[in-house]
Amino acid sequence: MTTLRALPLLAALLPASAQAAWPDDVSLRALSTVNGSPLTDTGASRTAYETVVRELGTAIANKPLAPAETLGISGFQLAFTQSVAFLDAFTDSESNPAPWERVHPDADPSHVMWMPGVGVRKGLPLSLEVGANLSYIAFSRQAVVGGYGRWGLVEGYRKLPDLTLQLGYSGYIGNDELELGVMDGTMSVGYTVPFGRKVGINEGSFSPYGGVGMLWINARPQMSTEEQESLGVRAVSGFGNKDSFTDGFRPANLHLGFRLLSGDFQVLAGATLAPRSLSTANVGLGYVY
Repeated sequence: MTTLRALPLLAALLPASAQAAWPDDVSLRALSTVNGSPLTDTGASRTAYETVVRELGTAIANKPLAPAETLGISGFQLAFTQSVAFLDAFTDSESNPAPWERVHPDADPSHVMWMPGVGVRKGLPLSLEVGANLSYIAFSRQAVVGGYGRWGLVEGYRKLPDLTLQLGYSGYIGNDELELGVMDGTMSVGYTVPFGRKVGINEGSFSPYGGVGMLWINARPQMSTEEQESLGVRAVSGFGNKDSFTDGFRPANLHLGFRLLSGDFQVLAGATLAPRSLSTANVGLGYVY
């Protein structure tokens, strides 16, 4: 965590030419100009800002990259993960740049957000488990830290599918212009099919799963009220009890995936789809102990 906090400070000490090597930093102050001309339409700027925040929040949210069963009291998982989010970064026209183009000084963002990372899960008593993720947003000075808890309501029955609930939170760190966090709630249903020559010896399993979830996205620009007004940005929240509640920042999502386990080694793959936001593809390789 100390290293991640030091990234923005290190970048600030670099010369301007070195900072240009970070093409996918999100800059709200880049909204002040459109194609080199000063901003005149704060309404369009606000729409672009809200689109970016909504998609960024969905991209950094905890991914349901696990089967619909918990690890058990003695279980532990370590996995190296990759997540790719597909952004709305295509230009509508020269006079109307796409939202992601407007928050990049060079107006040339990547069309996908690649986030390599590492994740851990630990089983607890009573079909509970906890997990944490740390990911780097490639070609930027930002990172994502997330944590979650899971509860297996139904699991281990051969004639019934597994059913697990997850509640978590992830935060976007390293950006001095935008504070962003996402709470996630997910329900997963799945089943584990064992295979192998002999039960308990070189045994493997295939665990498909799917489910539904909800995200609560919260964002706040890190700048003065006057500057926020001039750029057309503001605090937004998916929580209805907050003054900053804004429609559209509580997107529902669907997910599908599977785990292929052979001995202690596992392959994880999944995808999420938020109809009001974006889609992600997620994979992982790791071990279960």
